[in-house]
Amino acid sequence: MAENRTYRLYDSLEFFWKKKVWFIIIPVIVALLGYLGSMLIPNGGDYVGKSTVFTGSVKLEALTNPEHIQTKYGQHFTGKTEVFVPTRSYIKLETYGKNEEQVTEELTQFNDQLLEGLMLQYDKVIQGTEAYAKAQAERIATLKTAIESYKEVITDTDNITVINNFSTLLSTAEMDLTNALATEQRVRNDIITFEKPALATTNYVVKTKSYGLEGAIAGFILGILAAILILSLWKYILEARGSKRV
Repeated sequence: MAENRTYRLYDSLEFFWKKKVWFIIIPVIVALLGYLGSMLIPNGGDYVGKSTVFTGSVKLEALTNPEHIQTKYGQHFTGKTEVFVPTRSYIKLETYGKNEEQVTEELTQFNDQLLEGLMLQYDKVIQGTEAYAKAQAERIATLKTAIESYKEVITDTDNITVINNFSTLLSTAEMDLTNALATEQRVRNDIITFEKPALATTNYVVKTKSYGLEGAIAGFILGILAAILILSLWKYILEARGSKRV
């Protein structure tokens, strides 16, 4: 039984050796087909451009929604374009075009328009926060003046009723002053930590990648497997015919 298996293996190897030219022809043909097929895969354009914009502390939904961003700021793109928002702090764009100059120009226009929109919202928030901080500062000055006047009244009078009334006013004013000071400090800290939008990465424009080599390698490997399968089937048919004749 073992001798029979050894003979069949030797017989198969001998047959493959006689037909070894097919181990070259078939893989080369399949590799060529793989190369041509990969070149037909649509890539959107000859050049691809990528950019990343940092939104800073601006979290307005209209300025971080991909569809809204592309509709409002991406109407000028002539090729396939897609906007991604991987996190609420970054906006990524990928666009395709026919040449490097075109892609760079369209990418720069998009970044400028988007940053302009983000900066408008940033300025609104900063101005509103600064106005609130200013109002708190004015309230603090008013409370300090009131506290000093309350203390003077309490010091200059012996009337118990007046002293009690102004002591209550003084206590309330001091509490309000403490709260106002804490609020002003918090608001000014918010201004300091409020991050400004910026271009996170410079425009990246390169020629689109061709997958011809990968397609050819995959085709060559599949071609070798196909050659083994075809030759095995060929040998089986020849043996079947020989047995039928006998």
